[in-house]
Amino acid sequence: MTRPRRSSAKRAAAGVVLVALLSALSPLEATSPPNPYLEDLSALFAELDANYPFFEVKGIEKEWQARKKLLAKRAQLCRSDEEFGAVILDVLRGLRDGHCRLEAMRASPPPKAVAWPGVALLPGPKGTALVMETGGNLKSALPPGTIVTRIDGKPAAKAMELRTQKAWQEGGFFSSQQRARFFEYRQAFSGDRGSTTEIRYLDGRKQKKLTLIANQELKGWAHNYHLPDGSVTAGKSVYHASLDGGVGYLYLRRMDESVEPGIRAALTAYPEATGWIIDLRGNTGGGYEKSLGSLCEGFRKKVAVIIDAGAISAAETFARDLAEDQSARLFGSTTAGSSSTKKVYELPSGFAKIRYSVGTRRGLKGKSIEFHGIAPDVEVSADPRDLREGRNTEIEAAKQWLSGKS
Repeated sequence: MTRPRRSSAKRAAAGVVLVALLSALSPLEATSPPNPYLEDLSALFAELDANYPFFEVKGIEKEWQARKKLLAKRAQLCRSDEEFGAVILDVLRGLRDGHCRLEAMRASPPPKAVAWPGVALLPGPKGTALVMETGGNLKSALPPGTIVTRIDGKPAAKAMELRTQKAWQEGGFFSSQQRARFFEYRQAFSGDRGSTTEIRYLDGRKQKKLTLIANQELKGWAHNYHLPDGSVTAGKSVYHASLDGGVGYLYLRRMDESVEPGIRAALTAYPEATGWIIDLRGNTGGGYEKSLGSLCEGFRKKVAVIIDAGAISAAETFARDLAEDQSARLFGSTTAGSSSTKKVYELPSGFAKIRYSVGTRRGLKGKSIEFHGIAPDVEVSADPRDLREGRNTEIEAAKQWLSGKS
């Protein structure tokens, strides 16, 4: 691949960064022959230092400076493209950005195998956690709604918060702490295969102990939102139903090409709906045009929107527009905080192309969406009894508001 040309300003910036990186190395390392990996890395650091806008808002400026020095030492020692690929991935993890990704890389390190015991959790009341779903032989012992009181000897909520903070400090492909927390709960106790976690949980009024073993390959995260009975599929990402009291219900799994015809189908199916619930939990984003808002004017009734940290990017923008343009009331928990404009940057040697954020979408009440997310008007957490009996706490809260009972 032809080496891309850079402006004199960019070359100068990369040179300044390279000098700074070399000064952090030992005298022996600093006087070694030119290292193409270190040159690529210094150029990437110069690019991000100049254009990445979220170091301050995410509170990671000091950590970023320390991370750069450590990664420079690793790059100096790299002897293969695979080793340098691992360094680049750790650069991106340091940004804590849900939209940061590699468009192409000459050589990738082998993916690290991650295992888990097959338990997905939700935050619970009074410092507990709730079982959202389980698989395999844990279904009978830990059915949905089971209250987990302690994890490895600590109160459950405190233990999960410690795990969240550890994940945030290490860095990853999430733009906010609420998104990191979401993954810690949904992919509970993930790690090396064979690692164990001891939990205490309630079986009726009796407290029991169980050791969970990470013995399953981790694939994604749980999406079981207990959709209403009788939900109808309208395209690959849209589900709709009629609820008690004549309330129309829409679940949007992703903001894709099926959303607009799906909404039209729902409006046609329930023309006499007394109000609407639009459920965006777990919506993985996609494409979104503000013109979709004009279609939503067809609801013509009160609108409740359910959100959580699983709702990201275009889903967050849609929630914002429904709140502003349709006076929708938001229920649930704060969204992922990851909605931005992007840029693609190619390393000077052509080793990789990197997509990263350079701006944020506007949120509500003067806050940006990036990092902050869209906060609900009414915070709603899962109820143990609702989980056990297959009801959806957030949907019930939205229905209460639409009916004027709350």
